Amino acid sequence: MEQGKSKRFPRQTEEVKSKGKERERSGKNWRLRVAKMVLVPLLLFFSLVIGLMIGYGGVGKQPMSDVFDLGTYKHMWDLMFEDT
Repeated sequence: MEQGKSKRFPRQTEEVKSKGKERERSGKNWRLRVAKMVLVPLLLFFSLVIGLMIGYGGVGKQPMSDVFDLGTYKHMWDLMFEDT
């Protein structure tokens, strides 16, 4: 059995191209796209808030409710840039 490197797998290129075009024209995926555009940023935001609560409350031994206090972040800002 000789397999040449120049031989390609047999497939119908026209058939593959036509399936891609049908998928683009269908228009049924717009709901999925909108759901992804809304859900991904929402999930990222909630994971940020939960991570802040775990980090500040669990690791830092501070009350978790201080994550939602603006004074906490002003204090951190002042600590970081006090020499400038």
